[in-house]
Amino acid sequence: MLLKEPVHHNIYLTLHRMDIVIIGAGNVAHCFGHLLKLHGHQILQVISRSKEHAVELAESLHSTGTNDLLDINMEADVYLMAVSDSAIPELNDELRLGKRFVVHTAGAVPLDAIKKISINTGVMYPLQSLRKEVRNYPAIPLLLEGANEEVMRRLRSVAQSVSPDIREVNSQQRLQLHLAAVLCNNFTNHLIARAKRYCEGAGLDFSLLQPIIKETFDRLEKFPPESVQTGPAMRNDEITMSRHRGLIENEEYLKLIYQVMSDSIYDFHNS
Repeated sequence: MLLKEPVHHNIYLTLHRMDIVIIGAGNVAHCFGHLLKLHGHQILQVISRSKEHAVELAESLHSTGTNDLLDINMEADVYLMAVSDSAIPELNDELRLGKRFVVHTAGAVPLDAIKKISINTGVMYPLQSLRKEVRNYPAIPLLLEGANEEVMRRLRSVAQSVSPDIREVNSQQRLQLHLAAVLCNNFTNHLIARAKRYCEGAGLDFSLLQPIIKETFDRLEKFPPESVQTGPAMRNDEITMSRHRGLIENEEYLKLIYQVMSDSIYDFHNS
């Protein structure tokens, strides 16, 4: 099954204002809560394990917060589960909402992981790294999946109101895209963090690398990544790579990362 083409909107549309209960109070809950409110939806309630966190987010959304699932508002149009992956099985065992529309936001969790909660379940996964401290949100691709067409209709209505780019994918495709996002975002960020620690240990000014970091990502808006690869591994420059390895001889993980990445670059461009 191929990914469907994105649905683009010059203006985000609130096709139907919905009353929403948010379960969770972390980064994704904060971002979705403020985006939904900004685009005309009403957040009826925030529920979190931590009452303090639930109330904090709820107050910023002019809503109410609780840590008690038994107090859940049963009048919402959509119940948005913006919780950690590990919290989903527990909610699946504890929460029963009948025919109400329940949606989780996880990239690596299948749709049927919440099938005990309701017969009307869906997924709205934001393909973006979200932080609650950031309120100037970039355009966020939303990946949708629904148990039936009525769920999809409601999901599209919510998604189109907050994003110019929505896609309908199945659980396997979403997991694959989640893996790709980890490679692009989490791994890349870790490599930069490792470089920063190396510079600090060597008494070097890490800020000198900021221009090349920016240029690396700016290029990707114009060119395919494979076409702009550079470096000693690409050239099979063993003399330079040997000198590099000598500098990190006592850095177990950094040395391993260097070798694996160098081997991968060479194989990618020469296989």
